[in-house]
Amino acid sequence: MELLALLSGRDAFVIPHVKNALKQYTVYPLKTVEELEDLYGNIPLNLLLIDTVSHKLSALGEFLGKLDSDRVVLIAHEKLDKYTKEQLPRSVFDSIDDGSIKTELPAIVERALERQRFRNELGLLKQSRDIVSPAHMQIYNKHESEVFSGRYDPVPSGRYVHEKVIVNFAKMLTASFDMRKLFNHFIDSVMEIARVSKMSIMLKDKDVFHVKTHYGLDPYLADNLQLRKDSALASWLAKTGRIMSKPVNFFDTESVSIKSDMEILQCSVSFPMIHKGKLIGIFNIDNKITEEPFYREELEIIYVLCNYLAAAIKDIDLYHHMWYQKEFTNNIISSMSSGMIAIDKDEKITVFNQQAADILSLHPSDMIARDLRALPSPLGDILYETLSGGKSYRRYEAVINPARIPVGINSYRLIDEQQNPVGAGIVFSDLSDSKKLEEQKSRADKLKAVNDLIAKIAHEVRNPLTSIQTYTQLLNEKHEDDELHNFYISSVSQSINRLDKLIDKLITFSSTQDYNLKKEDINDLINDAADFISRNLPQTHKLSKNLTDKAFYINADKRQAVKAIYYLVQSIIDRTPDGALIMINARIIMQDSFSAEITIMYEGDKLVEEEQNLSKPLFDIDNLDTELNVPISRKIIEGHAGSLDIKSKEGINTFIISLPVLDRRGSAVSFKGGYVNEQ
Repeated sequence: MELLALLSGRDAFVIPHVKNALKQYTVYPLKTVEELEDLYGNIPLNLLLIDTVSHKLSALGEFLGKLDSDRVVLIAHEKLDKYTKEQLPRSVFDSIDDGSIKTELPAIVERALERQRFRNELGLLKQSRDIVSPAHMQIYNKHESEVFSGRYDPVPSGRYVHEKVIVNFAKMLTASFDMRKLFNHFIDSVMEIARVSKMSIMLKDKDVFHVKTHYGLDPYLADNLQLRKDSALASWLAKTGRIMSKPVNFFDTESVSIKSDMEILQCSVSFPMIHKGKLIGIFNIDNKITEEPFYREELEIIYVLCNYLAAAIKDIDLYHHMWYQKEFTNNIISSMSSGMIAIDKDEKITVFNQQAADILSLHPSDMIARDLRALPSPLGDILYETLSGGKSYRRYEAVINPARIPVGINSYRLIDEQQNPVGAGIVFSDLSDSKKLEEQKSRADKLKAVNDLIAKIAHEVRNPLTSIQTYTQLLNEKHEDDELHNFYISSVSQSINRLDKLIDKLITFSSTQDYNLKKEDINDLINDAADFISRNLPQTHKLSKNLTDKAFYINADKRQAVKAIYYLVQSIIDRTPDGALIMINARIIMQDSFSAEITIMYEGDKLVEEEQNLSKPLFDIDNLDTELNVPISRKIIEGHAGSLDIKSKEGINTFIISLPVLDRRGSAVSFKGGYVNEQ
């Protein structure tokens, strides 16, 4: 585990870039040289990164001279040349410029650390040539001898029985599922056994041990300390399961690495936290505040407490996992769109979600723990059959009494690992809306059938009417001097024409139209409509028109569009007295987009709300010949992607037809006040 210190005053640039480039290391940022000297004096830092832009080398000369070789990497605006580097203290390994932090710094740091490891191995090789006493060889190979050697007295003077500590800690284990309280109580218990200056509890998360709680450590350092599972200290604790004290003498790379890890963790003794044969955590303590040695009994008790702590941590993790799963399941059940009810083997209700409460108009708190017979029929019967007989219902439709609520039900049997029944459950949905949709669909199908029938009737009636019309015309030619015949033939002909128009309306209203849409000039459409209306307009009414100055185009079936305008005029004629003036105007407006607006205006009494209702149902229409005019016009206009509205203001009633504009030809227009102004 390597620990790096970064001395820089550029928090916004250097510090985040260095941390991002060296994610695999613990980087400790510092702002002043004093902080660096203090940290280096207390913790064995592997490497120092110094920003020479915010901290001049001239002020660091004395400090750099005290460091070992290859301990420093400099960060500057520009990489130092070879001559400048030769003038620096031997502690400076290399330098790097600001722009190469991401690309070159990781490799430079790795080379510097590799050189340090190589130098340590050379030192070990040299030391191995010396004569080593057997007692020294046993220090690392038999760590229990070190723990219980003369350094740690086997029996403390004034033997202290720690039964109270163990009992209190045991009570804590059975009474709390709060991890933070458990850690605090554990640290308090250790402090009652031995007053130490520093402590830390590290737990394994994937492949790395992190500090979860600590006492006496620098908070920032504790938050950033990471010990890999393959580090020397973690590997030795996992392999042996014994207490490790910081090596004093060492003769191989493993002991050197263990000592380095423990110095960074600022501890003198590390305890393994074992659960089911696996290392799940490490407890570290430093020397006593009185600098007295640890007694064997103290270490034994702390070792036992660590094993208890490991078991408690796993139990708490399991508890929180089960609690999370329960909450997760409850959230799913409560947010289901279907009702859910479950019973146990004693036929008591254990699950009654909110959707079930909404469907059945019952409160969940009133139903939980009650007998299944409290459920409305047939839910209780279905649950009982599923529990006792194992019968499962799939997509079963029933009616809940007494409210007569149609529901679709699925039931299932709950079994344990030995396939024994432990309960039953049902999931049901309210089918009221789907039943309504089915009824609406049925009515729509019936209406379509009626429309098809009307269309067929109209077609069958029109053919003989054509023959009758032809006959009356011929008969009129033969008896043109006969006054009685003339009157009869004229009346019959008028009736046939009226019937023909009615049939045409029925066909238009009932059948689906395939409009032959083409690009049409709005003015041409108004002119054709005015000509057609004038030919059929009674002499008692007058018609005027007002066109746009420029040509604008719409997508329209001209024949059908003219028919829509004509039917609206017909409805006006039916409701106005003799002498009424009907005005047809066209203009271009801008709302969300350009649209053509055709208005048909006339003077008359203000329309009541019933008359303004353009969606009047067919069964409310009394006179098909006249009252079908507006609905047919509306259907045609909506078939052109347009809309029909009616307004009444100050004695003027207006039908408003809005149609989307395709484009315009040769006009210069501006938009002002919501309307298009010709220029």
